Amino acid sequence: MHLTPIGDGNVLLEPSDGLDPGEPDTYLVPLTGTLQQMRARRLLYDLKNVPVVDKLYYTWLVNVAAMCRISGIDMVAVNMRPATAYALALTMKNSPPFDCALDVDRARNMPGATNRK
Repeated sequence: MHLTPIGDGNVLLEPSDGLDPGEPDTYLVPLTGTLQQMRARRLLYDLKNVPVVDKLYYTWLVNVAAMCRISGIDMVAVNMRPATAYALALTMKNSPPFDCALDVDRARNMPGATNRK
C-alpha cells in the first residue's frame, strides 16, 4: 500500500498488486497506526487499479472502513472503474459503510461525516 498525505487531513491510499485482501490482520494494524500518525481525517481509497471488487475484496474494504470509523476517519472509495462499480453493486446487499466519489478532487470536497445532516 502506498499512502500519500494530500492536504487538509486527506490521505490517498493506493493499493499495490501485492495486497492480499484475504490477510487483513497483516495490513490493518500498520495502516491504522500510520493514518493516526498522519492525523488523517479522511482516507481516499483509490480503486483505479482494482479491476473487480469480489466478495473477498469487498470484505477487505468493509474492514478498512470499520477501522477508519473507530479511528474517527472518514473513508471514501475513489476512481472506481465502471466494471468495478458493477461488480461491487452485485456483491453488496446493503449500502457500503464508506462513501464513494468519482475522483480525488470530488472526494476532497465532500463534507466530513460530522458535517453531514
